[in-house]
Amino acid sequence: MLASALIVLACGSSDQTVDGFSSATWATIQTLSPLPALPADSTNAFADEARAAAFGQRLFFEKTYSGPLAVGNDGTNGGLGSAGDTGKVSCASCHDASGWFLDDRSRPANTSLGAGWMPRRAPSLVDVAFYRWFGWAGRFDTLWSAAIGCVENEEALASSRLSLDHVIYAKYRADYDAVFPTPIDPALDPTAPDASRFPPTGMPKASPTAPDGPWETMTPADQDIANRIFANAGKALEAYVRLLTSRNTPFDRYVAGDRAAISTQAKQGLGLFAGKAACVACHDGPFMTDEKFHVTGVGQDDGGPHAPPMDNGRSDAVPALLASPFNSSGPYSDDRSSALLRGVSQTPDELGAFRTKDLRHAAMVGPYMHAGQYAGLPDVANFYNEGGDDPGHYAGTKDPLMVPLNLSADEQGAIVAFLQTLTGDAMPANLRTDTSAP
Repeated sequence: MLASALIVLACGSSDQTVDGFSSATWATIQTLSPLPALPADSTNAFADEARAAAFGQRLFFEKTYSGPLAVGNDGTNGGLGSAGDTGKVSCASCHDASGWFLDDRSRPANTSLGAGWMPRRAPSLVDVAFYRWFGWAGRFDTLWSAAIGCVENEEALASSRLSLDHVIYAKYRADYDAVFPTPIDPALDPTAPDASRFPPTGMPKASPTAPDGPWETMTPADQDIANRIFANAGKALEAYVRLLTSRNTPFDRYVAGDRAAISTQAKQGLGLFAGKAACVACHDGPFMTDEKFHVTGVGQDDGGPHAPPMDNGRSDAVPALLASPFNSSGPYSDDRSSALLRGVSQTPDELGAFRTKDLRHAAMVGPYMHAGQYAGLPDVANFYNEGGDDPGHYAGTKDPLMVPLNLSADEQGAIVAFLQTLTGDAMPANLRTDTSAP
């Protein structure tokens, strides 16, 4: 496969028709640009509603419902408060709106610090709506389910769906009712005569053998109501995140006809990307990802002090995805027949596999890999040039595509120069603004 890609894509043939690239290579380059319109999400009927996006932006910055911090701020770790503090974490805490909506706060930066230390790094949300799978290992098959996935994670927001539902009722009832056809249940008012239907906090217990909690005291009908509000919160968050799209990169302008938009060195890197280095074998299409999962041999021990010794990647994500009531086939999907999960099962080759990361705005989102293993793009280029790490440093079996590339230092530098042309327009100020209610 790799050999055939090199043969088809190699540049430098006698048929150099476009700015020094052969017609075959230029045809490949054209498949990488421009970024198309956002794909529709049939599982979220509110994905492109302006009122939903405005509500989602408010929830993105909302902290009130977050649970107690397990890790306090010692002045160097980027913590959000003292251990035990509540109401300190929001989505924006690990997806900083002042930059490229990624974690610029945690120290060390390899993995992210929310209520506690997470095992992976929070990635950028810019252009994330173009993905087919969400999360480093594809734990979610829709953006709206990914958006609420952190709420009940002890290391992220350490909260619960009932906690969020109550905050929505108390602070955003009008926003919610303006978007969704069924008004939020008035029993969420703590002064309502039937307020006991919805405990102030709670979520399903972790396992059938765990002791019952507040969630298990609720009727199935009320659990469904609470779940629907929770899912709708995710759908509003998705509507907001879908607005975080960056276009107009120098590379896009180059492909469109501005031959001076990128440097000579970047053009050399582009030729390598589409040819000798065969990067397009996985980073293809205008979003520059094959949307598949690969074991690239990233050493887990390079992920800093808070990364786990091993990470099973996709293998652990699939069972949780299939079991979730919030997946695309579940009762809270607006298109249960979408078939997004058709053929998905846990397979041995997915042990240690992670989703191919897109490369747009790559220069802005380091450190790189799922646990921040590499500080800069030159480190990433060197990692791929060496064909990944040695066995024993990662879970699973390395993908056959991961072989040494034998690139010179200048060639690696040229690929980095090309990657630096993939940064588009920054997000507008109105989307960076904290609109959460006081």
